[in-house]
Amino acid sequence: MPTSTPQLVLGGAEALVRVGPVTVTPTGAQLTVESGPWLRDPVTGCSRGALGVPLDDVTGFLVAAAAPPGRWPVSLGIRLDLLADPPLDGSPLTVRGELAGLDERGGTTRGTVTDARGGLLALVVQRSHLVTVDEAPSGATPAPPPPDAGIPLREALGFRAAEPGVLELPPSVFTANGMGNVHGGILICGTEFAAASALDAAGELRTTSIDITYVRPADAHGATTFRSRVLHRGRSLAVVQVTALNSANKPCAIATALLQDRMR
Repeated sequence: MPTSTPQLVLGGAEALVRVGPVTVTPTGAQLTVESGPWLRDPVTGCSRGALGVPLDDVTGFLVAAAAPPGRWPVSLGIRLDLLADPPLDGSPLTVRGELAGLDERGGTTRGTVTDARGGLLALVVQRSHLVTVDEAPSGATPAPPPPDAGIPLREALGFRAAEPGVLELPPSVFTANGMGNVHGGILICGTEFAAASALDAAGELRTTSIDITYVRPADAHGATTFRSRVLHRGRSLAVVQVTALNSANKPCAIATALLQDRMR
């Protein structure tokens, strides 16, 4: 029987991207996201990477629900394919996840995002492993209210350009997951912003995939830095490597982003 587990979605990252409570069954999970003008961005055109937050949640919750007591899933990596811009009109997006495989070490999950008409916006595959915890994170700190819907995600998170190809994310109540680390989906958002900024995209490019590997936690109480390296820039296609560094200046995530000209 499905169970509603709202305690899993009370973090600041979920509040930021308007994530609703998740419903979990032994093999599947579902939640909704409220779209809106907050997804508009002057550099990426549309913050497709924001979908990484609910997709990380809906797939990770499945492994969490199946984990034995004292064990909790931590993402090893996410492959995100972004097929279309999410709407900006406030209509709901449906995010679904399914369990592909599970063993004593962790799990593999898949997920999708569809719009109100059933159009497919994004696909994800997540790989996670189980770590030992004293108790399962439960979002004990009340989630903050979301920013005004007219405030773009980039502005709400306070991203700032430190130097060419480098973005800084300051500490924020909107970055944390239930373990007090920067949410994996927020690191996806930063990857998208950093990659587009490195290309001076100005809205003419769209992110079509992000493949990210998480190598160590980033404390949400400290700043996170995103450093970009353009691997390829063609007429209609660009590939950018983005490394996220935690407050100790150690890599916490390494990603490859693919961006394409939206008119080609």
